[in-house]
Amino acid sequence: MSDDKISDVEVFVHNKMVVSFACPQCKLEKEVAVERIKDVYHWNVNATCRRCSYKFKVSFNFRKYYRKETYIHGLLFDSSGSINPVGDVIITDISLTGIGFEYNKCNFNIGSMFILRFILDDDERSRMEKKISIESIRGSKVGALFQDEGGFDRALGKYILPK
Repeated sequence: MSDDKISDVEVFVHNKMVVSFACPQCKLEKEVAVERIKDVYHWNVNATCRRCSYKFKVSFNFRKYYRKETYIHGLLFDSSGSINPVGDVIITDISLTGIGFEYNKCNFNIGSMFILRFILDDDERSRMEKKISIESIRGSKVGALFQDEGGFDRALGKYILPK
């Protein structure tokens, strides 16, 4: 099992009844009914191949939208409209509906609302300002949902969707 990454195999589950994955070593395919894994409360599951006994981790991803890994600096502002930032964040991943970032001074709670400003590292250097609600806090890692009511963001969609 590799120590340098979270999982060896990632499986996207959204709207499927059965998912399959292969052993990273011998490529033996395994099918799993989603019903059996729908209550998995953590992302990674330890697996052992029946054929070659290789041990690896499988990540079952239940997200509805593709999530792009990033490394972008952002500024977090109080949602009351303050002109002074609450702090600096590093955006680690982004999707059409939410964002993941690292923040070392997590002195807020799940449900807190903020404004997040950042510049995408796309060709246009698109400026983003998103109202967010905090959904999860795991140490310095924070997950948030966009609360924007403006509908589909073209610049963000173009940035996130695979080419």
